[in-house]
Amino acid sequence: VMTANPTCVAMSDSAMDALGTMVENHFRHLPVVDDSGAVVGLLDIAKCLNDAISKLEKAQDKSSAAAENAVKQVASLQGAGGAQAEMLTQLLGGLVSQAFGGKTSPTLRSLLAGKPATAVSPDTNLRDAGMAMAEDRKAALVVDDGELVGIFGFKDMMTRAIAKELPLELTAVSSVMTPNPESVSPDTSVLEALQIMHDNKFLTLPVCEEDGTVVGLVGVMDLVYGSGGADGWRSIFDSAMDLADDGSDSASLVSARSATRSVKSARSSGKGSSSKKDERPVSKLRPKKPMIAAVDDSVLSVTQMLANKRGDAALVTGLNGGLAGIITDTDVTRRVVAKHLDPSATGVSEVMTANPT
Repeated sequence: VMTANPTCVAMSDSAMDALGTMVENHFRHLPVVDDSGAVVGLLDIAKCLNDAISKLEKAQDKSSAAAENAVKQVASLQGAGGAQAEMLTQLLGGLVSQAFGGKTSPTLRSLLAGKPATAVSPDTNLRDAGMAMAEDRKAALVVDDGELVGIFGFKDMMTRAIAKELPLELTAVSSVMTPNPESVSPDTSVLEALQIMHDNKFLTLPVCEEDGTVVGLVGVMDLVYGSGGADGWRSIFDSAMDLADDGSDSASLVSARSATRSVKSARSSGKGSSSKKDERPVSKLRPKKPMIAAVDDSVLSVTQMLANKRGDAALVTGLNGGLAGIITDTDVTRRVVAKHLDPSATGVSEVMTANPT
């Protein structure tokens, strides 16, 4: 059930190419290896965006040209109001136009148009909920009499159900869901939603009408990709990386969740690369320390390790210590739960994304 042939990057590869690859391919995670092929880190796109915004916010009081540009870009993410918004809008120049293809920030309503929510009732069992989640590749919104009463995500399935060996057919989603989640209006702009998710460290955000009608669910990747993709957000990541490090930022600027294609191959095909050589390496992003599993571990033991360490992805190493694959919380639902496999009897090598390039 692991992801086979995941994309990976070396510490010496271009950081901007790595970011571009994740955004373009909807990768949440990207493994990092050293020049000898040994696993040394993991990039996470949600943490990358959160840390970039935080870094730009800290730069507001600085007077360098990089900090001035950072203020403009942070303002575009904050949805500032009143006179401040007017002043900052004047400073923004073409940045917002660049990020959103010449248009204003789209609303969540437009982003979710034609995309029905993955909704289940409180008494739906975990197996059925997992199958619905696997089919839609979305967390499940728990709805009772038309009202949102909970949310149940892929990490919840892995840590609260699989790792604890709950009987999936006999356990109602209501017993393990996160109850009464915060939601936003569909008329919320993408920029406002990004700020809310950043401020609260949310990975997903339910969207509901004023009368409580459930509209859908957005994740970080939905917001980033739905508002310009790699090209639209390049300037934001660019400015964050150009700022001098003060050593106070969290352990990584980037993180990720699922991979399948080489950044090197992306560069060679011209995708995600700039006309001039980008000399800022992946190491500048300070990848977080990876959670490591062995290729002969069972899915159950890996999920229990991730649950204990509060992780959502493990890098799987082979007998030689090199990267053999990656397995994420999403993989566990899609490739184990939905396929009716026994986590204790299924090797991680059977379900991981294998043989990274």
